Amino acid sequence: MVQAVHEEIETIHLYVVREEPSRPSTVLPLILAAVCLLTIAGVTLYSGLNPSYEHTTVTVPARFFTTSFRVMQPIIPTGVKTYPATIAHGALTLTNGSAVTQQLPAGLLFGSQGGGEVVTDTSVFVPAGSANGYGVATVSAHAVAAGAAGNLTPLAIDAVYGTSLYIRNLTAFSGGADAYSITIQLPKDRQTALDKARSLVAAQKAQISAILASPCGEIVNNQPAIIKLIVNCWFAVYHVPSYMRVIAVKLSGKNFLVDVSFMPRPVLKRMR
Repeated sequence: MVQAVHEEIETIHLYVVREEPSRPSTVLPLILAAVCLLTIAGVTLYSGLNPSYEHTTVTVPARFFTTSFRVMQPIIPTGVKTYPATIAHGALTLTNGSAVTQQLPAGLLFGSQGGGEVVTDTSVFVPAGSANGYGVATVSAHAVAAGAAGNLTPLAIDAVYGTSLYIRNLTAFSGGADAYSITIQLPKDRQTALDKARSLVAAQKAQISAILASPCGEIVNNQPAIIKLIVNCWFAVYHVPSYMRVIAVKLSGKNFLVDVSFMPRPVLKRMR
């Protein structure tokens, strides 16, 4: 006997889903865009640092003007002149109290109260004394040592020679001076002052923003202790547009020949 088996029917649901296409990678385009930007930036920077210049020579009129420079420079003396000591001179009075004449040779030495000494210049004859008075004579003399110490005051010499001959200076000895030196001006000192004055003028000329059109004229006023220097200069100036860079300048007559470089300005085309 056959037995029938009833089974449940299982229902299976099948869904069909469309597969999405794969998206392309975005990395490569970004890299390419960055390379393009860097290339553009590099070209722009290079063009800015290395612009294209044109060179030409332009002729521009010169404007002339005169400027005077005045400098006073003291002359500093560097020479030395030495004056030697000088000897004092005077006279001695000799008084003879004896009845016998006296004859004194030249070169007799007599001391003063201050310690200085004088010596007679010549021999001297002193007459004898008499009932009318003493015999008197004078003789010139000079200080032994040079210098101001030889300037004796009156009666600085009061000596006795022998037993009856008195020697005195009734007047002062004068003319003695110590050695001394002074500075004097030498020819090279004037030249040094002139050179200094010229250098000061050159410094002033360097402050003038102009071209020297011709050699300057110089006037030197010599004074005992100072140099006065006057320099008259003829200058010329020119003007070029600010966008031009000056390379070289030459003055030719009343015009300047100016070598310049510049970036050409773009030419705008009119729209038709």
